[in-house]
Amino acid sequence: MSPSISGTPSEWFRNGENLLVRFGLNVADAEARQRNERARLEMLSDAQVSAAPGRSFAHVVAVSRGAALSIQIRSRAEPGFGFRIATGADPVVDRLYAVDQADAAGFRNATVRRFQHDARLITVDLMRARQGVHDLQTLERLWACDISTWRVHQFLDPVAGRVFTADHPRFPRQAPRVAAASAAMAARQIPAALQAEHPVRAGVVWADGAAEQRFDRIQVQREDDPDQTPIGLLRVHFFVLDEN
Repeated sequence: MSPSISGTPSEWFRNGENLLVRFGLNVADAEARQRNERARLEMLSDAQVSAAPGRSFAHVVAVSRGAALSIQIRSRAEPGFGFRIATGADPVVDRLYAVDQADAAGFRNATVRRFQHDARLITVDLMRARQGVHDLQTLERLWACDISTWRVHQFLDPVAGRVFTADHPRFPRQAPRVAAASAAMAARQIPAALQAEHPVRAGVVWADGAAEQRFDRIQVQREDDPDQTPIGLLRVHFFVLDEN
């Protein structure tokens, strides 16, 4: 019998008020749609695994084996933010930026469906299935990823040939509206007593298949140090839903 995991279902993982992350199934890339035809995904907060009593995981993604992921990041920063998604072994995304128009709550969005330096899908595989490729110590570094954002202060748009800062924004500022934050607060609205339990095995983040996503390019001229002054940081562990 496989270990079971239980936790509070979450629509968003959050770190403070300025970083929110949501995992979903990739439906944008052709190969991902094939992989995900019968896949399912669960986001759980404050999760516990029956095989490790007493241990708690702040954020867990439990997903069908081989499924391709889509990762949405929301953060507040003017005129934009940089972000990183990194396992303990290699980065999925080392340095990408969100500088599109913010919503009325001040959030900008970025969605990633591929590895930055390798146009392959972000997938999750069984840890034990990859033991012939890597040793256990290496695989354990692929069991979780850290997601962080930091503030951009100035950047050049090479297409427009213009430099943008907080004082000279790329887009007109929208008037703040409290109601616009409702989606960001959705994770709080799920009752804490609502618990889900799933049979699972440990999973690893894996580059596989072909991704079609392209990244826009900007020239960042001033930004905060990602390690010293992040906007937010959170860690996510991965499990494979046991279908047997």
